[in-house]
Amino acid sequence: MHLRSQLRTHLAFAIACFATLAQAGALQVTVTDRDGKPAADVVVLVNATNAAAARPAAAPVVIAQESLRFAPFMTVVPVGSTLRFVNRDNYDHHVRSTPSGPLGSMPAAQYFELRLDAAQDAPAQRGYGDDYATPAASKKSGTSVADVKVTQPGPIGLGCHLHSSMRGQVYVSATPWFGKTDANGVLKLDGLPDGHADITIWHPDQLQEQAALKAQIGSQPAEASGSLNFTPRRRRA
Repeated sequence: MHLRSQLRTHLAFAIACFATLAQAGALQVTVTDRDGKPAADVVVLVNATNAAAARPAAAPVVIAQESLRFAPFMTVVPVGSTLRFVNRDNYDHHVRSTPSGPLGSMPAAQYFELRLDAAQDAPAQRGYGDDYATPAASKKSGTSVADVKVTQPGPIGLGCHLHSSMRGQVYVSATPWFGKTDANGVLKLDGLPDGHADITIWHPDQLQEQAALKAQIGSQPAEASGSLNFTPRRRRA
Protein backbone atom coordinates (compact mmCIF):
# COMPACT_ATOMS: atom_id res chain seq x y z
CA MET A 1 0.00 0.00 0.00
CA HIS A 2 2.85 2.33 0.88
CA LEU A 3 4.50 1.63 -2.48
CA ARG A 4 1.28 2.45 -4.33
CA SER A 5 1.03 5.72 -2.44
CA GLN A 6 4.59 6.63 -3.46
CA LEU A 7 3.86 5.74 -7.09
CA ARG A 8 0.75 7.92 -7.08
CA THR A 9 2.76 10.82 -5.63
CA HIS A 10 5.51 10.48 -8.25
CA LEU A 11 2.93 10.21 -11.03
CA ALA A 12 1.11 13.32 -9.85
CA PHE A 13 4.40 15.21 -9.71
CA ALA A 14 5.33 14.09 -13.24
CA ILE A 15 1.91 15.15 -14.55
CA ALA A 16 2.28 18.55 -12.89
CA CYS A 17 5.72 19.04 -14.42
CA PHE A 18 4.41 18.04 -17.85
CA ALA A 19 1.51 20.45 -17.52
CA THR A 20 3.88 23.26 -16.59
CA LEU A 21 6.05 22.55 -19.63
CA ALA A 22 3.00 22.34 -21.87
CA GLN A 23 1.91 25.78 -20.74
CA ALA A 24 5.27 27.37 -21.45
CA GLY A 25 5.07 29.36 -24.68
CA ALA A 26 7.49 31.12 -27.01
CA LEU A 27 7.37 34.73 -28.18
CA GLN A 28 9.28 36.64 -30.85
CA VAL A 29 9.28 40.43 -30.71
CA THR A 30 10.48 42.48 -33.69
CA VAL A 31 11.12 46.22 -33.42
CA THR A 32 11.95 48.71 -36.17
CA ASP A 33 12.74 52.41 -36.00
CA ARG A 34 10.65 55.20 -37.50
CA ASP A 35 12.33 54.61 -40.87
CA GLY A 36 11.47 50.91 -40.87
CA LYS A 37 15.02 49.73 -40.13
CA PRO A 38 15.81 47.11 -37.46
CA ALA A 39 16.17 48.70 -34.03
CA ALA A 40 18.85 47.14 -31.84
CA ASP A 41 19.23 47.45 -28.07
CA VAL A 42 15.53 48.00 -27.47
CA VAL A 43 14.47 46.79 -24.02
CA VAL A 44 11.52 44.40 -24.11
CA LEU A 45 9.47 43.71 -20.96
CA VAL A 46 6.66 41.15 -21.00
CA ASN A 47 3.91 41.13 -18.37
CA ALA A 48 1.97 37.90 -18.65
CA THR A 49 -1.46 36.94 -17.34
CA ASN A 50 0.09 34.78 -14.64
CA ALA A 51 2.21 37.45 -13.02
CA ALA A 52 5.48 36.32 -11.51
CA ALA A 53 8.25 38.17 -9.74
CA ALA A 54 11.68 38.38 -11.31
CA ARG A 55 14.47 36.35 -9.74
CA PRO A 56 17.99 37.78 -9.48
CA ALA A 57 20.55 36.48 -11.95
CA ALA A 58 22.30 33.40 -10.59
CA ALA A 59 25.75 34.94 -11.13
CA PRO A 60 27.09 38.50 -11.45
CA VAL A 61 26.36 40.04 -14.86
CA VAL A 62 29.58 41.41 -16.36
CA ILE A 63 29.84 44.86 -17.95
CA ALA A 64 33.34 45.51 -19.26
CA GLN A 65 35.14 48.79 -19.80
CA GLU A 66 37.30 48.21 -22.83
CA SER A 67 38.55 50.40 -25.67
CA LEU A 68 36.96 53.33 -23.82
CA ARG A 69 33.48 51.84 -24.09
CA PHE A 70 31.02 50.00 -21.93
CA ALA A 71 30.56 46.51 -23.37
CA PRO A 72 27.83 45.68 -23.90
CA PHE A 73 26.29 49.10 -24.37
CA MET A 74 22.91 47.87 -23.14
CA THR A 75 22.50 45.37 -20.32
CA VAL A 76 19.12 44.13 -19.09
CA VAL A 77 18.93 42.26 -15.77
CA PRO A 78 16.23 41.16 -13.32
CA VAL A 79 15.86 43.19 -10.14
CA GLY A 80 18.08 42.05 -7.30
CA SER A 81 20.93 41.04 -9.61
CA THR A 82 24.59 41.97 -9.18
CA LEU A 83 26.40 43.95 -11.87
CA ARG A 84 30.11 43.24 -12.11
CA PHE A 85 32.14 46.06 -13.69
CA VAL A 86 35.50 44.96 -15.09
CA ASN A 87 38.13 47.42 -16.33
CA ARG A 88 40.09 45.87 -19.21
CA ASP A 89 41.68 49.12 -20.34
CA ASN A 90 45.13 50.46 -19.62
CA TYR A 91 43.42 53.48 -18.06
CA ASP A 92 41.84 54.10 -14.69
CA HIS A 93 38.07 54.43 -15.03
CA HIS A 94 35.14 55.60 -12.99
CA VAL A 95 31.69 54.08 -13.15
CA ARG A 96 28.84 56.34 -12.18
CA SER A 97 25.11 56.04 -12.60
CA THR A 98 23.49 58.83 -14.60
CA PRO A 99 19.98 59.76 -15.78
CA SER A 100 18.76 58.11 -18.98
CA GLY A 101 16.94 59.53 -21.94
CA PRO A 102 17.80 62.58 -24.06
CA LEU A 103 19.12 65.45 -21.94
CA GLY A 104 18.93 63.26 -18.86
CA SER A 105 15.13 63.31 -18.86
CA MET A 106 14.76 60.04 -16.93
CA PRO A 107 16.26 59.83 -13.41
CA ALA A 108 18.37 56.77 -12.72
CA ALA A 109 16.51 54.01 -10.90
CA GLN A 110 19.51 53.72 -8.57
CA TYR A 111 22.62 55.82 -7.97
CA PHE A 112 26.15 54.59 -7.39
CA GLU A 113 29.73 55.65 -8.09
CA LEU A 114 32.98 53.71 -7.98
CA ARG A 115 36.48 53.70 -9.37
CA LEU A 116 38.34 50.92 -11.13
CA ASP A 117 42.10 50.85 -11.51
CA ALA A 118 43.74 50.12 -14.83
CA ALA A 119 43.84 46.46 -15.77
CA GLN A 120 47.06 44.83 -14.61
CA ASP A 121 47.60 42.88 -17.82
CA ALA A 122 46.09 45.29 -20.37
CA PRO A 123 48.30 46.09 -23.39
CA ALA A 124 49.63 49.62 -23.69
CA GLN A 125 47.10 51.92 -25.37
CA ARG A 126 47.73 55.22 -27.07
CA GLY A 127 45.50 57.77 -28.74
CA TYR A 128 42.13 59.01 -27.56
CA GLY A 129 42.08 59.62 -23.82
CA ASP A 130 45.86 59.40 -23.60
CA ASP A 131 45.94 62.05 -20.88
CA TYR A 132 44.52 59.43 -18.55
CA ALA A 133 46.72 56.53 -19.63
CA THR A 134 48.59 54.62 -16.96
CA PRO A 135 51.89 53.34 -18.42
CA ALA A 136 52.38 49.62 -18.01
CA ALA A 137 55.53 50.18 -15.96
CA SER A 138 53.70 52.25 -13.36
CA LYS A 139 50.29 50.67 -13.14
CA LYS A 140 48.68 51.01 -9.76
CA SER A 141 48.15 47.94 -7.69
CA GLY A 142 44.56 47.19 -6.72
CA THR A 143 41.37 45.75 -8.04
CA SER A 144 39.93 46.32 -11.50
CA VAL A 145 36.61 44.67 -10.63
CA ALA A 146 33.69 46.09 -8.63
CA ASP A 147 30.19 44.75 -7.90
CA VAL A 148 26.94 46.67 -7.52
CA LYS A 149 23.60 45.10 -6.56
CA VAL A 150 20.63 46.69 -8.35
CA THR A 151 17.51 46.69 -6.22
CA GLN A 152 15.21 49.16 -8.00
CA PRO A 153 13.53 48.47 -11.37
CA GLY A 154 14.00 50.95 -14.19
CA PRO A 155 16.74 52.51 -16.35
CA ILE A 156 20.24 53.40 -15.19
CA GLY A 157 22.62 55.36 -17.40
CA LEU A 158 26.34 54.67 -17.10
CA GLY A 159 29.16 57.18 -17.43
CA CYS A 160 32.81 57.73 -16.57
CA HIS A 161 34.14 60.89 -14.89
CA LEU A 162 37.52 60.47 -16.56
CA HIS A 163 36.24 59.83 -20.09
CA SER A 164 33.11 61.82 -20.79
CA SER A 165 32.45 60.09 -24.13
CA MET A 166 31.86 56.72 -22.43
CA ARG A 167 28.18 55.89 -22.25
CA GLY A 168 26.30 52.74 -21.33
CA GLN A 169 22.85 51.66 -20.22
CA VAL A 170 21.35 49.23 -17.74
CA TYR A 171 17.68 48.38 -17.45
CA VAL A 172 16.52 46.57 -14.31
CA SER A 173 13.43 44.45 -14.95
CA ALA A 174 10.70 43.68 -12.44
CA THR A 175 9.29 40.96 -14.70
CA PRO A 176 11.05 37.61 -15.31
CA TRP A 177 10.37 37.83 -19.05
CA PHE A 178 12.67 40.43 -20.54
CA GLY A 179 15.54 41.04 -22.91
CA LYS A 180 16.86 43.34 -25.63
CA THR A 181 16.62 43.23 -29.40
CA ASP A 182 19.60 42.08 -31.43
CA ALA A 183 21.16 43.73 -34.50
CA ASN A 184 18.15 42.54 -36.53
CA GLY A 185 15.71 44.16 -34.11
CA VAL A 186 14.55 40.76 -32.83
CA LEU A 187 14.19 39.21 -29.38
CA LYS A 188 13.06 35.62 -28.75
CA LEU A 189 11.75 34.54 -25.37
CA ASP A 190 10.75 31.09 -24.12
CA GLY A 191 8.96 29.81 -21.06
CA LEU A 192 6.07 32.28 -21.00
CA PRO A 193 2.77 31.12 -19.47
CA ASP A 194 -0.26 30.71 -21.70
CA GLY A 195 -2.58 33.67 -21.95
CA HIS A 196 -2.54 37.35 -22.74
CA ALA A 197 0.75 39.26 -22.60
CA ASP A 198 1.34 43.01 -22.51
CA ILE A 199 4.67 44.05 -23.98
CA THR A 200 6.54 47.25 -23.16
CA ILE A 201 9.42 48.46 -25.34
CA TRP A 202 11.93 51.09 -24.23
CA HIS A 203 14.98 52.76 -25.74
CA PRO A 204 17.33 55.23 -24.00
CA ASP A 205 16.95 57.77 -26.79
CA GLN A 206 13.17 58.03 -26.56
CA LEU A 207 11.50 61.32 -25.65
CA GLN A 208 8.13 59.75 -24.95
CA GLU A 209 6.70 56.33 -24.19
CA GLN A 210 6.42 53.84 -27.02
CA ALA A 211 3.15 52.20 -28.01
CA ALA A 212 2.49 49.03 -26.02
CA LEU A 213 2.38 45.71 -27.85
CA LYS A 214 0.16 42.70 -27.16
CA ALA A 215 0.41 38.99 -27.81
CA GLN A 216 -1.51 35.81 -27.05
CA ILE A 217 0.78 33.09 -25.73
CA GLY A 218 -0.24 29.51 -26.48
CA SER A 219 0.94 26.20 -27.86
CA GLN A 220 2.18 27.84 -31.07
CA PRO A 221 5.01 30.42 -31.04
CA ALA A 222 3.58 33.93 -30.80
CA GLU A 223 4.82 37.02 -32.58
CA ALA A 224 4.56 40.74 -31.93
CA SER A 225 6.02 43.65 -33.84
CA GLY A 226 6.27 47.35 -33.18
CA SER A 227 7.89 50.53 -34.44
CA LEU A 228 9.69 53.19 -32.44
CA ASN A 229 8.30 56.69 -32.86
CA PHE A 230 11.80 58.01 -33.54
CA THR A 231 15.11 56.97 -35.08
CA PRO A 232 17.83 56.26 -32.50
CA ARG A 233 21.06 58.17 -32.89
CA ARG A 234 24.06 56.28 -34.20
CA ARG A 235 26.67 55.32 -31.63
CA ARG A 236 30.33 55.36 -32.46
CA ALA A 237 31.53 51.88 -33.37
